[in-house]
Amino acid sequence: MSQLDTACGIQKAIQGKFKLSSGSPVPESMLNYHSTPTKHISYFSGLRWLHWNLPGVLLSLENKVKIFAPNIEQRDVVNHLKGSPAEEKRNVLVESARLARGNIQDLAELKASEFDAVIFPGGFGVAKNLCSWAVDGKDCTVNEHVNSTLQAFHSAKKPIGLCCISPVLAAKVFPGCEVTVGQDKNVDGRFPDAETASAIAELGCKHVCKNVNESHVDKANKIVTTCAFMCKAPLHEIFDGIGTMVQEVLKLA
Repeated sequence: MSQLDTACGIQKAIQGKFKLSSGSPVPESMLNYHSTPTKHISYFSGLRWLHWNLPGVLLSLENKVKIFAPNIEQRDVVNHLKGSPAEEKRNVLVESARLARGNIQDLAELKASEFDAVIFPGGFGVAKNLCSWAVDGKDCTVNEHVNSTLQAFHSAKKPIGLCCISPVLAAKVFPGCEVTVGQDKNVDGRFPDAETASAIAELGCKHVCKNVNESHVDKANKIVTTCAFMCKAPLHEIFDGIGTMVQEVLKLA
């Protein structure tokens, strides 16, 4: 295999992760996407600059990355300044283009035959827009294009990476698979959404408890997962976990 093409399927991305939120955390999405061995990134929020260095554990320069998002209306729009719903309509693909700097395609156009792997960042946008987990829990429905994308890569025996809340997509689409969203108990208050692990088990899947800086590999299904912001942890620990997830995906490709 000469070059690894990784399709990074993302939905709307908004800076920060809130309980009332409508998209993916920017740090999480960028860690899945960024393609340089060592990169210094700055995000500006109000009067504070947030800086960090990304170690060379993510997608290296020889990897080609393309970003996709479904061309659908968001379930809702959140005013993150006030932490409340806003009375307006937005499109997931249009909003995702902000993070992708316009270099993005409709998820309906993704062809698994043209890629070696697919990675789904997490965030509340997954639970609202890529599926209805935020409203329906384990009884949720998965967006048709997200479902078909997962099925296509799985059928082709190509690796699938998922982090944060997005492992529930695999749990819903592939009964019997193994995933992690961290711990199944709220250890030291670091895993406030630990009940998600029980819901995954109720879907007939195996939840594997992992620390935030670890990932789990379901070798039989070529599914790699890590908990990311499902854990209240320092950014560098979350980065390490996402880094291991990406590395394991590339090993399987």
